[in-house]
Amino acid sequence: MSIHDFDGLARKFEQISNGAIERILRNIAEVVGETLLNHVIDEIDNQGLIDTGTLWNSFTRGGADNIWIWDVDRNAITLEVGSNLPYARYLNDGYTISKRHFVPGYWSGGSFVYDPSAKTGFMARPRSFIGRQYFDIAVQQLEGGMNALIMRQLEREMGRLFA
Repeated sequence: MSIHDFDGLARKFEQISNGAIERILRNIAEVVGETLLNHVIDEIDNQGLIDTGTLWNSFTRGGADNIWIWDVDRNAITLEVGSNLPYARYLNDGYTISKRHFVPGYWSGGSFVYDPSAKTGFMARPRSFIGRQYFDIAVQQLEGGMNALIMRQLEREMGRLFA
């Protein structure tokens, strides 16, 4: 082995100590996050929950109504993904209407269109709706293969680093 080989190895270790590890961890977390979002979108589609596409699109990274927060703090890595649409949680967890109230809007092609300025609408009566658990199902599907996904991505990242 020549001295040149050791110099290259030393440079690689220097890259690792100068932030490559954080970049690798960020890339792995982002792949896991993107995969989770894809599972959520697939489950929404499988359950037929797509309204006008707003819910579906709220789970796309970079969308105006989604959440994508990256945080590395105290040796913990957090990537929070989700939707800022209020009804995304209601569809997942379920909800209860406790009092009768008027919902303004109109009917179009068999679907109700909410319109706060409409003079027409319907009276929502008290009742409960069972949550569809689409987000929870997607997380469970991902958990089954998460270790393999992380290991594949780690191998890719290390291959890039030492290529």
